Amino acid sequence: MSCASPSDHPGHLKPFGHSGPFRSVTECEGFPAAADFFENYVFAKRPLLMKNAAKSHPAFQHWGDDGYFRQKNVAQSMTVRMSKKEIGGVKTPTVSMKLDEFLGRYQTEELYMVNQAPPSLLEDIVLPNPLQCDAVTSSLIESRFWFSSGDTRSSVHTDDGENILCVYCGVKTLFLIHPSVHHDARHYKSIDPDSVDYDKYPTLIGAEYTRVDVAAGDCFYVPIDWIHQAVSFDRNIALTFFFDLRMVDKDRIANCPTDGDFSVTADHFEYLGFDGPKVLRYNLLDLVKDGSISLDDLAAFIAKLFAKIKKEVPSAGITELATSALKLLDKNGNQLVKKDDILQLTDQELTNFRLFVLS
Repeated sequence: MSCASPSDHPGHLKPFGHSGPFRSVTECEGFPAAADFFENYVFAKRPLLMKNAAKSHPAFQHWGDDGYFRQKNVAQSMTVRMSKKEIGGVKTPTVSMKLDEFLGRYQTEELYMVNQAPPSLLEDIVLPNPLQCDAVTSSLIESRFWFSSGDTRSSVHTDDGENILCVYCGVKTLFLIHPSVHHDARHYKSIDPDSVDYDKYPTLIGAEYTRVDVAAGDCFYVPIDWIHQAVSFDRNIALTFFFDLRMVDKDRIANCPTDGDFSVTADHFEYLGFDGPKVLRYNLLDLVKDGSISLDDLAAFIAKLFAKIKKEVPSAGITELATSALKLLDKNGNQLVKKDDILQLTDQELTNFRLFVLS
C-alpha cells in the first residue's frame, strides 16, 4: 500500500487492523497431533486456528451459566481490571475480588477478570492435546482465566510465552502482525488501539494483518513474537495456556502420542509462573553473550522488568541498579557473570535477585 503521507493511510486514526490488508490464517479441525503442531507451527512461528478443539471440554458445556460458577464456590480472590480497554504503558487500575462478587457486578460495570485460573476451574478444562506430551508438560508457565461481559480491547502487544487461547463463551477477534514489521514490539505498546496514529507509527503502513475470529469452542495458537491485539464480544470467557519453548524437550516431540487424552484435565499440572525462578534462570542465560552478561544487557533486561509491571525506574537509575545486581549473580567473585554462575544459583537466590531488583 502506497500513501503520500502516513496520515493518508486508510487506517489512520481508525482501530488497529481496521483497513488491512489482510492475510489468511491456517485452520484445522480440532487439535493436531503434538508432532505436527510443534514441527509445522510452533517451531515455524505460524499461527493456527483449531476449530471446535475445546468443545469436548466440560467448560464449554457449563460455563455459559453464571449459576454454575456460583456452585463452584471458588474461594480465592482474583484480580479484576477496572477498565475493559488497555493501552500499553498505562497501568490499568485493578482490585481483588471473589468470583461470586464479580458475578453480581460484571454485567453492569466496566470489569474484566484476568487471573491465573484456580484449580477448581481448571478441572473443567482438558489440557490441549499438543501440551499433554511428557516432552512438553514441564514447559507450562501459566493458565490465565479471562472473564467479562464483552467489549474488551487489549493493548497492542506480544506475549511473554507461546500461547494457546481457548474460547468457551462469546467471540474473541485478534489482529496480528508478523514480527518482521518491527524488531522491537515495545515500539507499538503505547498505541491507542481504537485510534492508530500512522504519523507516529509509520512502519505500520506496509503491514499485513491477520484477522482471526476465535468463536466459542475454538482454540488459537499465538506465536510468542507476533504483535497482536484482542477484542472480545458478548459475554466472554477464555483461557490461555502459556508455555516456554526453551523448556520443551524437542528431541522427544516426534514420540508424543498422536491423540490426546480427554481425561487429562489442566488442574493436574504444575505451572511455573512468568515470575518463577526457572523462567528467570532461562531469561538470564539468554543474556550470556561472548561468555558473560554485559552491564548494558542486564540493565536493558531490568528495564523490561519494570516496564512489564508498569513501575517507575528508581531515581538512582537502571545502570546503578544493574551494577549491584551483577554482583548478586557473580557466584565466583571474578567480576564476570557466566553461564556457570547462573546455573549454580538456587531457586531461592533467583527469587531474591528478582525481589532485590524490583524492591
